[in-house]
Amino acid sequence: MDKKKKSFLSFVPYFLGGLIVGMFILNFEALSGIGTFTTELSITGLAAAAIFTALGISGFFQLKSHASKRGGDMDEDESEQYMYRKYADNSLCIQTGLVLSLLVTGVAIIQQTDAWIFTASGITMIAALLFLFLLPTLLHVMYPERDLPSSSDSDFADKLLHASDEGERHVMLEGLYKTFNTINGALFLGLIILMMYSISTGDNQIFGMIVIAAVLITANVRYVTSIRDKV
Repeated sequence: MDKKKKSFLSFVPYFLGGLIVGMFILNFEALSGIGTFTTELSITGLAAAAIFTALGISGFFQLKSHASKRGGDMDEDESEQYMYRKYADNSLCIQTGLVLSLLVTGVAIIQQTDAWIFTASGITMIAALLFLFLLPTLLHVMYPERDLPSSSDSDFADKLLHASDEGERHVMLEGLYKTFNTINGALFLGLIILMMYSISTGDNQIFGMIVIAAVLITANVRYVTSIRDKV
């Protein structure tokens, strides 16, 4: 009962946040003219995407160099901790750059902004996507003594999970569970915001609401069906 109560209460902040943001949107008519700031928003998003992607790519080569030299002045534990954190930071930077560049590319196509914005965001997106695929190849350089799956394996994620030790699996699964709850709440919040935005501006967001609802339902169905028969 306590777990169910905690699960329910975890949605309360998102629900209240959605209502607060929604009420703000209803009383903020300037949002109806957001299209007039498309170029400025696109340039800002492109700059952020380029910075995150550049940091991720730079970190990729730093990590590769460190792993090849096996730490230099660092002892084994410090080196392991550095590589683990560096890998996580690089992954976050590259994925953030990919999402932002995809967003800017989409906006550039829809709003027909300057061609250079579309070109630059497309190049940034391709670079981020390329290094997102290359990043897992560093695992063999970081841990040459371990029998890890190939990054080109279709079941790479599952095999990597099974190849990890008990402590690593606990960390990964805890992170995935927290991510699942965060995404659940964030999508619910996004659904409320889109609804309020549609009411406030008259700009129909029904398709977007349907997509978010479908993703939310699919994620929960996938989670429940994967655990219900395991216990």
